[in-house]
Amino acid sequence: MSAFSSCCIIDDDEFFSISSKIILKQVDFSDNVLYYSGGQEALDGLIGLLVENITLPTIIFLDINMPKRDGWSFLEEFEDLPEDKIKHIQIYITSSFISPTLMDKAKNYKLVKGYLVKPLTESALINIIEKKD
Repeated sequence: MSAFSSCCIIDDDEFFSISSKIILKQVDFSDNVLYYSGGQEALDGLIGLLVENITLPTIIFLDINMPKRDGWSFLEEFEDLPEDKIKHIQIYITSSFISPTLMDKAKNYKLVKGYLVKPLTESALINIIEKKD
C-alpha cells in the first residue's frame, strides 16, 4: 500500500510530469496520480471533483511558472475553497529556480508545506513520506 492514496502534479512540463510519475511509483508514494498541465485546468478539475463529492488529493506538486494561470494565481484561488474540503492538503512548490525570494513567498500560503527544486528526487519524496501525520 502506498504512503498516500492520491497526489496531484500541476505542471506544464510534460517531461517533468512523466519522470515524476516514475519516481513516485518507485518509492510507492501514491496509489493514484492526477495530472494537470496548467493552473486553470487544475482548478477546474479539482473543483469538479469537489462538486462530485470526491476527496481531493492529499499532496499537490505545483509548478509556479506556467502560462495562462501560474502557480501563485492557482494558490490564491485554491485557498479560497471551503476549508473543510482542502485542510488535509499539503502543497509542495516545484520549481527549477533556487530563489530565496520565491521560497519566502511560498511561506505566505497556509497549504504550502515546502519548496522543492526540480527534478523530484527519491530523498525529497521519502522525506515527505516520513513527515506524514
